[in-house]
Amino acid sequence: MRRIPIAYITGGAILLALFGFSSMTYEQQSLIPFLTNHVPLGWVDAFSFVSFHYEVPISVAALGPAAFVEFFIRKGMHAGLFFVLGVSLVHLLRMRRYRPVPAAFFAFTTAMTVGVLDEFHQLLTGGRTPLVGDVLIDGSGAFVGILLYTGLRLFLKADRIVKTDYQRTS
Repeated sequence: MRRIPIAYITGGAILLALFGFSSMTYEQQSLIPFLTNHVPLGWVDAFSFVSFHYEVPISVAALGPAAFVEFFIRKGMHAGLFFVLGVSLVHLLRMRRYRPVPAAFFAFTTAMTVGVLDEFHQLLTGGRTPLVGDVLIDGSGAFVGILLYTGLRLFLKADRIVKTDYQRTS
């Protein structure tokens, strides 16, 4: 029996998770009740100097501690999921013998397309606000993942070549 590569499983799981999360309204997936009831939020006041605009003003004063923390959890999940998706896509393409630059480019454009489709799906769901900023966060996460994967793989290949040459000359 042939084994399914982990890159397929990981990529598929992320796509299913994205579809599931973007099918829910904000109220269905809000973390604010959990954070308010189960997490001590006194430490959040130390970040009262943080203030910026992301569709609405983002600050502890404007949102309250629970919503402020939830904002960063949500955006971190965007970046994190797309980081792993980018790594999975570029790994899958490299397994299929694509050269590093075309694999990285195709993985990045695919991840960005998934980000755009995810925001479009949120538009159709209702009760959600699709944002270009979220697509940029998605793309940034994918870009960092692809860059780290490609750089690490090229470094390890170069390191292996150097070690092989060193062993031959010794």
